[in-house]
Amino acid sequence: MKIKTLLAAVALTVAGVTPAFAGVAGMADLSISQLLVVDPVTGNPSPIAPSIQITSDSRTGTADSNYNGVVGTGAGAGSITDIRTDGTPAAVDVAYRCAGPSCGNINTIYPGGAENNAGTNFLTNQGNYALGDMNIQGNALVGGASGLTRGDTSADFADAIGGANATILNGVSVVTNFTAGATASLAFALDYDAFVRVFVDPLLPAGYDTLASAGITFSLTLRNTTTGTTLLQWTPDELNRGLLAENASQNAVHDFEGTITSDAFTVIGGNTYSLVISQASNSAIQLNAVPEPESLLLVGLGLLAMGVTVRRKRLQ
Repeated sequence: MKIKTLLAAVALTVAGVTPAFAGVAGMADLSISQLLVVDPVTGNPSPIAPSIQITSDSRTGTADSNYNGVVGTGAGAGSITDIRTDGTPAAVDVAYRCAGPSCGNINTIYPGGAENNAGTNFLTNQGNYALGDMNIQGNALVGGASGLTRGDTSADFADAIGGANATILNGVSVVTNFTAGATASLAFALDYDAFVRVFVDPLLPAGYDTLASAGITFSLTLRNTTTGTTLLQWTPDELNRGLLAENASQNAVHDFEGTITSDAFTVIGGNTYSLVISQASNSAIQLNAVPEPESLLLVGLGLLAMGVTVRRKRLQ
């Protein structure tokens, strides 16, 4: 089980108007550690699986962030595509993109470093930054694939807006080498670790406009390109979850890991099949100060006083 800890703010400043730590946080992690072709009855790896050969493997990954209008920066390109046609698995690793004044201290906020950190989600929820990071390696059909998408944002002062996202796009083309007329019933078995959380600090004083959102998505589409039919469109609920909180009463967490199996499908020898996998996660926060009614009243009285002064001058 990965460490997934979010420490809520526990104290206010002496003035009692701002929280000690981040007021709003959204985070999302989805790791696919293994995707195998199995026998739908026994759940064991199918003996037919080795007959499915990879003809091309294409991966595209992006990571970006934005904090108060400033776009995050990082090492290398923010979007990378790797295409292989020699049977070897493609791999993409986009270095994290960070925006905000706390980016210089980001590797302290994430113990072990922010890059490809699948073990920590806001061990201490503090700082002012937006972070997007992704990587994908391995092959979905040969030994399994592991991937990380994360979008984390944090802010601890008013008028701070952060957003970050990371995306994995996988495309794998496979061809079956069965003899004519051979058929097989198969299914996909997927090992996953999914974590989504939205948090609005319950200690935030009144007069703040807050929003925390986070989500993960995963879909798998298998098509018979010979017949033009779709055999499987798999979007499991466990891996498709979005959360949103505008106040502390809506704080929520989705934290699950395990193995899930798709519906069974039948492949026909001699036919050609395409497999497309899409995986993504994203999060965003907003923390803006809103004038209190008393402040609005003072502004109104001030405008009224100005109006009276102008009127008196005109009468004079």
